[in-house]
Amino acid sequence: MPEDAPRAKLDNTKRLGGEVVTYDRYTGDREAIARDIAARRGAVVVPSYDHDDIIAGQGTVGLEIARELQALELTPDRVLVCCGGGGLVAGSAIALSASFPDVHVHAVEPEQFDDTARSLQSGRRETVADDARSICDALQAHTPGKLTFDINRRLLARGLAVSDIEVRAAMRFAFRHLKLVVEPGGAVALAALLAGKVETNGRTTVVVISGGNVDLDLYAEIQREGSG
Repeated sequence: MPEDAPRAKLDNTKRLGGEVVTYDRYTGDREAIARDIAARRGAVVVPSYDHDDIIAGQGTVGLEIARELQALELTPDRVLVCCGGGGLVAGSAIALSASFPDVHVHAVEPEQFDDTARSLQSGRRETVADDARSICDALQAHTPGKLTFDINRRLLARGLAVSDIEVRAAMRFAFRHLKLVVEPGGAVALAALLAGKVETNGRTTVVVISGGNVDLDLYAEIQREGSG
């Protein structure tokens, strides 16, 4: 995990018996570190997003959305999904498009890590700048996965990007109105909705909110903003 990962995420992993190896997210190569550990221990590297089984597993989010909408007899116009390397949105898009062929699935990213959005526009895998920064620590992939982009360029509508300010506002909204504790990366899709990135009037829009790993100090700081 990156050295600056939320303390809650580090501590919870250790509490569950995991061994955490940290690295500098801006200068280190986690894939290379993982391959080295696997080679020394005879282990198998499980990618965080760019693998068929991971995409299928994360796609159960889309499957659940489809089943609940069908039970409600609703047809979604748009589904907004948080996106880092693209596994969650790719798997969700597969499940959703199978049930709703006309649905528009949008990947939502932090604005300085909008590699999927730009890749969808250019038709090739783009990268982010070395000096890119965001509070959305879980979504800081530097380029879309090979497998995920192949799926996403076929199934997704345009990508959306949100600022850290919009993410912070969404985290406050989630707590105050939905009673949910949401980490920055898990709030980007909600942020896109609240910031008016897509038209929602007269449309059925679904937002995926994912993840609650956020340090208490940062969360408290964000909740204090705008409280005066």
